[in-house]
Amino acid sequence: MRLGARSPSEFYIKFLLSRLEYPGEDDAHDELFKHLDGLALDGMDTGYLRQLIDEMGPRPDEFEPANSYHKPSRTWLKNNRIFDMWHPTAPIRESQLILSDMFLREKLEPLLLSSMRPATIARKLRRFTSIALTNKGVVSYGHYFWNRGLLTQAQWVEYLSGHVGANPMRQSLLTSPDMVPQHLPWVIGIAGPSGTFDTAEAAARIARIAFKHAIELEHKAATVDTTISLRNSMVTIEKADKVMRRSDVALRDVLEKFQKFRMKTDRAKIIDVQQLTDGNFSHSGEGTDVDDESDF
Repeated sequence: MRLGARSPSEFYIKFLLSRLEYPGEDDAHDELFKHLDGLALDGMDTGYLRQLIDEMGPRPDEFEPANSYHKPSRTWLKNNRIFDMWHPTAPIRESQLILSDMFLREKLEPLLLSSMRPATIARKLRRFTSIALTNKGVVSYGHYFWNRGLLTQAQWVEYLSGHVGANPMRQSLLTSPDMVPQHLPWVIGIAGPSGTFDTAEAAARIARIAFKHAIELEHKAATVDTTISLRNSMVTIEKADKVMRRSDVALRDVLEKFQKFRMKTDRAKIIDVQQLTDGNFSHSGEGTDVDDESDF
């Protein structure tokens, strides 16, 4: 296990450990891992489980977790933030329904890592499920199964990089920051009717990636594979260029070049009419106030 690595489902794992009579046994861990795998949750490894057991601390001498009136047990459960999983509330039951809906989870989990408020997340995702999503239900799911606050940003990037296969939409969380606002809603399928996808901008980014790849290949041995990869990069760049030429991207480039030009201004000093004629000139008296409808 990597130093400091944690599972986003840590509190649910603690709940499962609290249910085990002998939580330190390897056989019990094997069953726990099977249970987590069936729910598409990450239990990390045995070392991680032993670390959690140490963090949870010793149980009360008389451990009665199902008895909400047993003060020592209640205190221990609350200290480990797993009391309401033992004594389910409506939000907890809702979070368990969410857990069983993989289609909903694919859309929910990326949003839980965003700055979007739980109430907004619930409202946006209701049309994707028969579950009557609520603010508290989303918060409960986040706490037990996809806890944003357990991992640092760097840890999240590392974690998601190694787990993109479990949820294809998690890959969208690794996209460059400048593209997240416009890219993520499309990936998770919640873009509104006014949302637009800029094909030309996408083509430009793809072309840059292909060009970067070609530069990297330049320093490799001239093998058949390298040649094929270079050819593929060139084809990609050419196709991307065609897409951009059919859009306003090329036009923007032209306009940017034209912005560099400025109209020349003749700064020569205007000679006064008195100097040109020595005062010998006539004045019509009309100036610029000529009648538009007069004939010339």
